[in-house]
Amino acid sequence: MSAPVHGLLLAGGRSSRMQRDKAALEYHGRSQLAHAWELLSAVVERAYISVRPDQVDDPVRRAYPQLVDQRQDLGPLAGILAAQARQPRAPWLV
Repeated sequence: MSAPVHGLLLAGGRSSRMQRDKAALEYHGRSQLAHAWELLSAVVERAYISVRPDQVDDPVRRAYPQLVDQRQDLGPLAGILAAQARQPRAPWLV
């Protein structure tokens, strides 16, 4: 029996080059995060969004199941490490 696939949406970026939160950009009439979440959660057993500790209560992100980065300054790798720590035997779609 194979383990169920989990999904991770990397939504904890600083958006430093864009200078505004990419997750909050409007896309198809809603936030880019909401659109991406709908696509991801439709194809995996469980889905999470990756966030930095300072984003846990962010209005754009707080409605979704979160995995909080445990290490700083690793970029997307911090989210992937948090996911593997949470469910180390699960296959992840990132």
